[in-house]
Amino acid sequence: MKLQKLDRDEKFLEEVLNDVLTIYEDVQGSKLFVRYDGENFEFRQKSFKNDPLSLIDVSLQKYFNKAINYFYNLDERVKKLLPKNFFFCFEYFPDETPANIEYSKTPKNNLILTGIVKNKKFDYSVEELIEFSNLLDCDPLPVIFYGKLNTKQKEGIKNFLRTDKKDLKYIFQEDNFALFFYKLLDPSHKHSFLMDEGRYQENLHRLILKTQNTNYKFEILNPLYEKISRNSSTEFTEIYSLIILNFMNFLQTIDLEKIKFSGNNYEELYISFICNLYNVYMNEMSEELKEFEFSIPEFFNKEKFKINIYLINNDLTKRYLLENDKYEYIFKCILGSFKHKKKKKVGVFTDNSLQIFNNFIDEVDKIISFRLNKLKEEDLRNKKLMNFGDYHNLKYDVDGQGDVYPDVYTEFEPKISSGKKGKKKKAT
Repeated sequence: MKLQKLDRDEKFLEEVLNDVLTIYEDVQGSKLFVRYDGENFEFRQKSFKNDPLSLIDVSLQKYFNKAINYFYNLDERVKKLLPKNFFFCFEYFPDETPANIEYSKTPKNNLILTGIVKNKKFDYSVEELIEFSNLLDCDPLPVIFYGKLNTKQKEGIKNFLRTDKKDLKYIFQEDNFALFFYKLLDPSHKHSFLMDEGRYQENLHRLILKTQNTNYKFEILNPLYEKISRNSSTEFTEIYSLIILNFMNFLQTIDLEKIKFSGNNYEELYISFICNLYNVYMNEMSEELKEFEFSIPEFFNKEKFKINIYLINNDLTKRYLLENDKYEYIFKCILGSFKHKKKKKVGVFTDNSLQIFNNFIDEVDKIISFRLNKLKEEDLRNKKLMNFGDYHNLKYDVDGQGDVYPDVYTEFEPKISSGKKGKKKKAT
């Protein structure tokens, strides 16, 4: 809820401002949830309820490299101290522009610890965030105020809320939004992530105000905030859809069952399959694609969005990727497109092309799943097969004299009659 909307309800606003408050900067990084299970780290983007990042996700771009490398290189003593049922929520900075704001610096080890999830609920104190951020050697949530506001602070916030946007310069004077609130709430300026060498981030989006007793959360919005302008995606959407349509047209001439691929799990099999399919495509179409006039999106030129080539095991695919930026971008479009079906048309897709696209995904999934089941059957069969060399080393249960116990089940099996009566043999 926006705190600006409360200025008309004087009683409720007073109740909020009289509570024990935690006020912190809304740092706009890339939200990343991390959990350690005792052996491996699990990474989830945006929400702890989302699927973990897969090998395919990480292969598509270098965006998460710094975070993944950092956690897997943590000291073993630190890993042992991490609770196995906690998700740690971070604002992750692959560089100075992780989202809609360009920052003047990056946090310690590219991470700001902003929350902890316990038993599928956010549950943490400011003290816990500081404790675990020290353990993980990263920045904590930049809390600029914790406690009860004094009269001057409450009046300052009320005056800000009631001031029209065009009159804010009178309130701010020579300050910006961030500095105004730091002078008001944290005169020592010790806890700002945004402050760098005495300068404040002018384009702070908002402050978050959280009450302790009622557990409400409010936003104090900066009316002068501006997002980084993004170029219209219409042109790039059309180019993307043309690339995929051209690829699908080529696939009509290919027997997908004859594509060779390998791997130990679904993700490895998928990447291997797409790589070999891409190689066949490039073998026929590389010269034509080189002449294909299109603009690669500006964001793709940033290193963090480039393909993680070291995760691509196919040497021929690597050669294509390193040869030409267009080839790399085409591969990125193809590798990332055939994981999930599309519900809506995109770019120049028609209803018919959307159906063909989704049918192709079904076919790819069927081929990979069939191979995966074969691998599982072979693995299971190999585990069940007895090594003949081990046969003579099998141990049997023995009695006190060292004689082998009889097979109890066969002793109680009904005897098959031969139709003739005979004398029973005495046991020797």
